[in-house]
Amino acid sequence: MFSELPGAESGTELLARLEGRSSLKEIEPHLFADEESPLHGDILEFHGPEGTGKTEMLYHLTARCILPKSEGGLEVEVLFIDTDYHFDMLRLVTILEHRISQSCEETVKCCLGRFFLVHCSSSTQLLLTLYSLETMFCSRPSLCLLILDSLSAFYWIDRANGGERVNLQQSALRKCSQLLERLVNEYRLCLLATTQSIMQKASDWAEGPCSASSHPRGPHADYIPYLCKAWQQVVKCRLVFSKDESKTSNQFALVSRHLKNNDLKNHVFIIGESGVEFC
Repeated sequence: MFSELPGAESGTELLARLEGRSSLKEIEPHLFADEESPLHGDILEFHGPEGTGKTEMLYHLTARCILPKSEGGLEVEVLFIDTDYHFDMLRLVTILEHRISQSCEETVKCCLGRFFLVHCSSSTQLLLTLYSLETMFCSRPSLCLLILDSLSAFYWIDRANGGERVNLQQSALRKCSQLLERLVNEYRLCLLATTQSIMQKASDWAEGPCSASSHPRGPHADYIPYLCKAWQQVVKCRLVFSKDESKTSNQFALVSRHLKNNDLKNHVFIIGESGVEFC
């Protein structure tokens, strides 16, 4: 019956289409080794205080995805959900212009045609938005990367609205986390989500980047989980960002930790006009 409908698609055809999503293995070789590259269904958390380069890293990875293959990109689509209302389209365009060998307006427009931006102003709106985007995930096999900046934006509002009951405080975020896990698995997406450090211990980073390399566990030792358990359980890899406040240089660091095998690696990068550059 349904096969006779114009444009109807069987479950087998849908599966075959979604199986065709491009790999993000080469999204950033400096950040992810072959065995650590994001896979379909993976959820990665970018965690750190404000001003430590999390959003700039998202711009960098977005550019890597939407640039054409001829310019070293992956030529795949990205959906960016902005909950902080801090997204800077001009900044993304500037990064693209610096990475296109013969920058022209048409090439930049072509790149931006692979980029989709959504704004959310509450955890409830975020939940409803995720439900509404399911059709998009299903119909666009070129869409490979989902970005959420940031997941912790409504933490204090949700706490206030939930009163004294922790279960009510975490209700919306718990539902969002469970839905995100289902969406990335069913539609073979990769999710990058940022979270803000709002509870922080004294850091060892003041000793400098050399010390951070010698003791890569420092930033993770300062990490304090405060979001709901549903979120903590779905994260595969957590990248903790930091900045050396004792220097005037524009140098940042991050420590990536794969939660399954507890493997940690240290990375140092700078942020220039052309975006992120690894040292």
